[in-house]
Amino acid sequence: MIRNLDLDLLRSFAAVADLGSISAAARKVGRSQSAVSLQMDRLAESLGFQVLERRGRAVSPTPRGGAFLEDARRLLDLNDRVLTQHVHGAFAQPLRLGFVQDVGEDVMQRILYRLAASFPQAPITVRVCTTVTMLDKLKAEDLDIAVGLRNESDLPTTLLLREPMVWIAARHLRLDREAPVPLVLFENPCICRSAAISALNAAGRSFRIAFTSPSLPGLMAAVGAGIGVTVRSPRALRPDLAVVADLDRASLPDMEFVLYGRPGSRPPALAKVEEILLEELRREHPLYAVA
Repeated sequence: MIRNLDLDLLRSFAAVADLGSISAAARKVGRSQSAVSLQMDRLAESLGFQVLERRGRAVSPTPRGGAFLEDARRLLDLNDRVLTQHVHGAFAQPLRLGFVQDVGEDVMQRILYRLAASFPQAPITVRVCTTVTMLDKLKAEDLDIAVGLRNESDLPTTLLLREPMVWIAARHLRLDREAPVPLVLFENPCICRSAAISALNAAGRSFRIAFTSPSLPGLMAAVGAGIGVTVRSPRALRPDLAVVADLDRASLPDMEFVLYGRPGSRPPALAKVEEILLEELRREHPLYAVA
């Protein structure tokens, strides 16, 4: 007997896997917590194996559930692409997106892959820039939507996720406690730059600006070369870099990724764009995701 998978179950399963919480997933898919729990039981029954397991306070896919998750995502992507192209009509207006560099290459690649599949006729323009620059471009209507760091703004915003800021340096770098901390930072204005300087001042540690750059690759190249210490989120870590334990007394705030819209009317496709951005950003670090 041929069986059909229920896409509603798959969508809830993907939400639980992304957010690490049944209650958070329930809010995302617009159902009650008990309804999503029942959906997960129904999915496990239809597949013949458990798809989720509890680890402390978080919920995550089982090994077999994790293997199934990628196929479930492909089914959902295909469903959404078919609806976009054949039911909702082909959207061909330009999509103009902004990203801060901290989003990361892998996440941006997944986002662009899904957008290209969902809107094959829509020219996509991406601007990678600072949060301040993208806010100006949103107000000037040069961008439709952007992912940036938290900044004061009267634009429509949605909090995507929080990540801790950490001190990062090359593994071979050793700091002299008696010497100023060499800092590798973005040029002003920069949230991480301000946080680093404020934290060192509060901890009573002297510092010097050893290197500045307007680009993240340039910044991380200097860090990898051992020129100094920078402040980023953990996603910037590489095998040759490490969190600096010597600066643990200089505590840093969290970094907040925010989805910014522009005032006024918006193309109907942006609701789908927002959904993709939310899913992919929160999928990267579900334990810090904001429901």
